[in-house]
This record gives sequence, C-alpha cells and structure tokens, in this order.
Amino acid sequence: MAMFPSPPIPSSHESRPSRFAGMRAGPIGKILIGVVALTVAGLVTWDIVDTSTRERLTFTYVSQPGDGMMDQLLLIDNDDATAVTPTLSFTALDGSGEPLPGVTVTTAYGSDRGGLVVPPGGGYDVLIFGGQPAGEVADVRVTVDDAPTVRFPSHSDEVDVTALDDQGLSTTGDGRIAAVELTNTNGVPVTVRLVYLVWSDSEPGQPQQAETVTPIGDLIEISGDGRVTVPVTGQADAANRAAVAANRSASVKAYFATTPSGA
Repeated sequence: MAMFPSPPIPSSHESRPSRFAGMRAGPIGKILIGVVALTVAGLVTWDIVDTSTRERLTFTYVSQPGDGMMDQLLLIDNDDATAVTPTLSFTALDGSGEPLPGVTVTTAYGSDRGGLVVPPGGGYDVLIFGGQPAGEVADVRVTVDDAPTVRFPSHSDEVDVTALDDQGLSTTGDGRIAAVELTNTNGVPVTVRLVYLVWSDSEPGQPQQAETVTPIGDLIEISGDGRVTVPVTGQADAANRAAVAANRSASVKAYFATTPSGA
C-alpha cells in the first residue's frame, strides 16, 4: 500500500491502540463514456483522459492507525499507471459486518465527490461519520461510482505544509494561523487544495474525527521546486480563531486536486 504520510495531530489520548479493519471493495458502478476537459483560469490544466470505471482501486479502512497519525483513514491503493479522481460512496458497517443504515459517511478531501487526485500507487482520505449510531462503525464498504483517469504530473513527494502565525513563525494547527506555506520538492508543478480540520474530543480508546472541514483558499498551483504562501482569511480564519479560543485540536492539510471549490 502506497500512501502519503500525514504530519501528527495533537491527540487527547495517552494510549491509542491501532485497529485495522479490512476494507471491502464495493461493486463497480456506472460507466461513463466520453472525454471531459477541465480548464482552470490562470492555473495548470489537467485533462480527463478516460471516464470509464475500472477495477484498479482497492481500499483499507483504518480506524486508529496510531503513531500520531489521523484517525478514520481510508487508504486507497491505485494499481494503475495513471492518476484517478474517484467518486466513491460508502456504507458504514458494524463489528459483525452488518450495515448501519442510520449512519452517513462523508470525506474531508472529497473522494466522495471526485475532488481528490489519487496518483499511481495510492493516496488516502479521512472519513467522517454522522447520524446514529456513528460510534458503532467498525468498517466501511466502498462502491466506486466513477474513477476517471486524469493527467497529473508524475511526482514522488507530497507537498510540505507549514502553518505560520501572525509573526510569520512556524506554529501548530492548534495555534493562531495567519498563513500557510506550501513547499513542493518535486521538480514538476502540482495543484493542491488546503483544508483546516477541527477534531472531536473523543473518549480514550475511541477515534477522533474531523468535526469541521473548512477550505483555505481554492485550487493552488505550486511550481516545481517552488514555494507558495497562502493567507488564512474568511471562513477559515473564523474557524481557526474559534478553535483556538475553545482550545480545540486542529490540523492544516493539503491534498492533490485538479478542480477548484464548487466545480
């Protein structure tokens, strides 16, 4: 499984046991035939080159990976030579593998709406459970509704994310954030989106989940071996100030994307 490691997030747990629940790959869904071009003014343009859904994605749900990593991870293995932007749907399952019809499943990075680029090898998303009984989720069943391939630059590293305070100094997601510095160590340009995640205060032994997910800016292009500073304004600034005032755990994350907000 290839995935992009995530910087640690502060945790309310002193001890966080790892729990690996097997992800069931759902049935292949609808097949779309055609060619779609995505054009983003002023940014690198990636063309959708194939809109047929193929059995090239496999999934693993990890409730609590430990080692300071985020909880409720969906690991996505892309056994293909090209990047894809999947649209996934989910069924929450209990410990016996039975569906939990009252539980909704959404994502932080947008793999449930075609918003996440999964490069060759793989990537990950963060799952968010709502409704009752969300606390009983032990696994998820994944259905691939669509998985168009997309021309995305070949790269070896994720984008480095550094939160900056009002003085321009490095800070954590828990502190006051005035801007975010993104560093692309790949020799090719990439596009990413940024989100500010505020985490739940969970009971010991239970996973934390993202209570709120707030975009920072929109689609961001970073040149090869380049660096970009993105100001934290608007709703993201308000979310950060509220989280700091309430002493909440939070993170700033970047993920590969090709479409702007709302596209």
